Amino acid sequence: MGMAIGSNACRMAEDTRLDGALEAGLDEALTALEEALYDLSDAQLAAFPIDGRNNIAWIGCHCLDNLDVYGVAFQTGQRVLPEDPRWGRWDAAPGTHPEPGDDYAGVHDLMDLLEVVGAAAQSALAVADEDDLATRVTWNGVERMRSDSLVRTICHTNAHVRQIWLLRGALGLVDGASWPRQHWA
Repeated sequence: MGMAIGSNACRMAEDTRLDGALEAGLDEALTALEEALYDLSDAQLAAFPIDGRNNIAWIGCHCLDNLDVYGVAFQTGQRVLPEDPRWGRWDAAPGTHPEPGDDYAGVHDLMDLLEVVGAAAQSALAVADEDDLATRVTWNGVERMRSDSLVRTICHTNAHVRQIWLLRGALGLVDGASWPRQHWA
């Protein structure tokens, strides 16, 4: 995957089939998450700028967990990352809400994990054809069509990237010069 910051060499989904459209969407989601995280400090990542809400570290780990489940496990039958209940939904279980002082991966670790999980998802998709993507699979008791799970992780990641940029703004980190140039803003 590598750093794509400032690169306008995004994948295009022109005149394509489902697999090509999913490849373009996955590439955009991974790039957007990378852009949102890459230049933060570990302290900024772990800060809680809005009381009672998630921090960027939790959102990043949550996105990686989701990508691993829907972009890798539903495609290959195996996860890349160990299962960790902390990265489930905000209201997933008592005692799993992120709190100031919790232990999170640092920015460099998150970027490394993003590269590994992103590459696994992209590799699984690269070998899939239309018939594979229409296959229904079951992971941990949940049945989905493979293409549905990919659409879910693409949309999910992009939704959380917007939250990360909101939190970056709350931390005073967003101005016209720092907004990502990848997406022609």
